[in-house]
This record gives sequence, C-alpha cells and structure tokens, in this order.
Amino acid sequence: MLNTFRFYEIDHVSYDLMEGSVWPGLQQHFLETYGIATSAEVLDHLDTDFRWIGMRYLDQKSAAPPPSETSGTMSKVVADGPLSGAMGVSEIAAHSWPDPSRWVPADYKSAREQWPDHALVFMAGWCPLFWGTCEAFGVEAALTNMLSSPFLFEAAVQNIHDRYMDRLIRGLKSAQGYCDICWLGDDFSSQQSMFISPEHWRHFIKPYLAKQVRLAREHGMFVLYHSCGSVRPVLADLIDIGVNALLVFQTSARGMDAGSIAEEFGGRMAFYGGMDVQQLLSFGTALEVEARVRENVRKFADTGGYIVANSHHRVATITGANIEVMCRTARATTTGG
Repeated sequence: MLNTFRFYEIDHVSYDLMEGSVWPGLQQHFLETYGIATSAEVLDHLDTDFRWIGMRYLDQKSAAPPPSETSGTMSKVVADGPLSGAMGVSEIAAHSWPDPSRWVPADYKSAREQWPDHALVFMAGWCPLFWGTCEAFGVEAALTNMLSSPFLFEAAVQNIHDRYMDRLIRGLKSAQGYCDICWLGDDFSSQQSMFISPEHWRHFIKPYLAKQVRLAREHGMFVLYHSCGSVRPVLADLIDIGVNALLVFQTSARGMDAGSIAEEFGGRMAFYGGMDVQQLLSFGTALEVEARVRENVRKFADTGGYIVANSHHRVATITGANIEVMCRTARATTTGG
C-alpha cells in the first residue's frame, strides 16, 4: 500500500476506514451482525490496509485528553474564546496552553511487530494551527485580528506550533523505523470555500506547517495531511512543502471532484477518501457504493495515488452495510477500475 504514496504500480487498491475510526454506531453494526466486539476486530474483519498509532496521554483517569486539553473539533461552539479580549502578545504567551509533556510516545516497535504487513500511521494528536487559533480567540475575533492585528494572530499560531513541535520531535524520534506515515491536520475550509484567503493561509499557516512536514520527512515518513472541504486553492502549496497525501478528499466540496483533481494533481499528491458520507454511505444503495469506488479508482488509473476511504467518520447516518460494501469492492477492484 505504500507504493500508492510513491505512485508506483500496485497489485491492489488500498483502502481504509478514515483515520482508523470505528465509531459507536459502526461498532454496533458489527456486533449485531458478526458478534465482533472491539474496534481492532472490526479493522481486522474489514482487512483495512492502515493501522493508526497515537501518542499516549498522561492522565490516570482517561487514555485521551479531556476537551479542555485539545483544540476541539469543528462542531464545538467557538463564537468566543479565552483570548477574545487579548490586546498584546504577552497575554497570548501567558495563556494556559496545553502542556505538550503530557503526550508521550507509544510502543511503536510492538505495533510494527503486531502489524508487519500494514501501513502504520503515527499521530501526535489534533493540534491545528488555523482552527486552534480560531478556538483560542473565538472565530470572529481571530479573523478580525488576522486583518487588523496580525501580530496577535501570528503569536497564537506560533504558540500552538511550538507546543506541537515538542510533541512531534519526541514522538517521531520514537516512531522512526516503525511507522510509515505521519498524520498532520487542520481545518480551514467549508464545503464551498476556504475560511481564510489562500494568500493569508500562505502567510500565516504555510511556513509553520512546512516545518512540521519537514520534520516528519526527515524521520523517513510520508506525510498525510487532514483538511476537510474545499482546499483546492492550496493543494499546490501543500505539494510544495512536501505533503504526500490529502485526507479527507471530500469530493462533494467545491472543486474537489475526483476527475479534475486527478487530472491536475495526480502523480504529485495522493488522495485518501473520496467516499461521501452525507449521501452515498448514509443513504446510497450497495450498487451505488460499488459504482463510486470503481469510478474513483478509474479516475486515478493513469496516475495512481488513490486510497479508498469514507470521507468522514462518526456520522450517525452512515450504514455499516455500506462501509462493508466500500471495503469489499475496493479489495476486489484492480487499479484499472
């Protein structure tokens, strides 16, 4: 499956559950249908090509950080943030940012021994530059600062970046030689357009992201970058800084259709996803799911670099049956579609 990232000839189409996520509704489907009780068993049953290994969070009560220790998600209410009234860089520096030392490397050697024939993805956790800054200020204040007080906006980006680099440096060192891919992520687009202009993204976000990408590449890993929505305006920039593949490849977003993406960017960037969850995997028929898998594969037949996966996870309407069809069809589909 790693040859997909190299655009080499492959003997089968790679496929996965997005970010290795088995959400409660999907878990319930496999429990009721097959008696499969754990997420690991679901992934083994589907025989997906990737396994995802995060850093460990030091908390006796929980294996994952509490909401206050993360940047949250797009569904979080972010009209206001703790730094909404900040007037100077000193206030931003004094903010109670998450302590990076609470994230420690996992046992990547054991993971490689457990899954010798899978692509292992190293994850240092969700710490987005743009969206984390929006949550710190609140969206309106963040975007206002970006235009009227750019030094405040960049100070927040810098603080998030510095703490994430601490986690990446320690995690990548431990994962080197065992993990194949480093996952990085942010959210800066809707389905119609980017929240931030491409020019502002290039000024405020790209330089810091480039340092993260460079660090991962220096540790011998491909970089798989998460960003939902209509991100086409900066795909060339992502390629420029060394990003190898885009996740989630939301084909329902403006400008993200598989055909034109493959034509313009195929052979330079791999695309992971392409299976819509809002309609297809939620309400589509098995035949429609099969057809979309084969159609997407055909679009990339000349260039390679396509991994079949659901474009989002944890959406209640996604049916387990359609997830099974997606994986089964990908497993049986040749690179010619």
